[in-house]
Amino acid sequence: MKKIFLVLLALSAFCRLSATPVDSLLNRVGGDGTSDRFITSVVASGDGSDYFTIAAENGKPKITGNSFLSIATGIGWYLKYHAGVCITWNNLAPDLTAVNLPLPQDEETHRTNLQYRYYLNYCTYSYSMAFWDWDRWQKEIDWMALHGVNMPLALTGTEVVWRNILVDSLGYTKAEANSFIAGPAYQAWFLMNNLEGWGGPNPDSWYDRQQNLQENIVERMRELNMTPVLAGYSGMVPHDIGTKKGWSITSSDKWCNFTRPEFI
Repeated sequence: MKKIFLVLLALSAFCRLSATPVDSLLNRVGGDGTSDRFITSVVASGDGSDYFTIAAENGKPKITGNSFLSIATGIGWYLKYHAGVCITWNNLAPDLTAVNLPLPQDEETHRTNLQYRYYLNYCTYSYSMAFWDWDRWQKEIDWMALHGVNMPLALTGTEVVWRNILVDSLGYTKAEANSFIAGPAYQAWFLMNNLEGWGGPNPDSWYDRQQNLQENIVERMRELNMTPVLAGYSGMVPHDIGTKKGWSITSSDKWCNFTRPEFI
């Protein structure tokens, strides 16, 4: 009896380990068990392009692609054009457990020569995403995969980088750093060099939250074969760094009466 139990335990562990990122996506999007209703397979393309193929096998829809992302995009196509399920921002996680999944009558393949499929901008992070939690972000990343996005902008937690550099490397106090870093809903205008500190200060718990959130976001994006686009450095610095550090800087005019960061 003990041996049987150990065998069952090992099989259970193997099944969990063998689940692919696409299996997990299907179960998140459509409900537990949805992955069991599909057959998916990664098969390299002969010409190096991104593609997916929709077919049927053993009474199930079969989606083949050159990567997990391509398979997810194929699933999105199948659900929309074969099953009549359109996954939108108002319907990010439809219950597919009772939805009929028709078998494709003919095999179909779709390819793209668009190497970079970029998504999002700075303003979206403040207009829409400022207070999203991990549950909401998971839904968005799944939506990206289902629609073929492979280069999403990943700005969450950029304020953590600024806080750490100012405090750990440049001798600013936390209060001084927070007078420079904007609050969550104004990060876009802060990162686009338009203003300092507005909507803040941010508590330590906010920085911890954002760091953990960004780590999860980037890990999931990469798991689904996306390349996250991280923030670059434009040369902006706090407006008082010339006085504080003796650096040579270029002054900025005000923006809508806001004090703007200055530039190295």
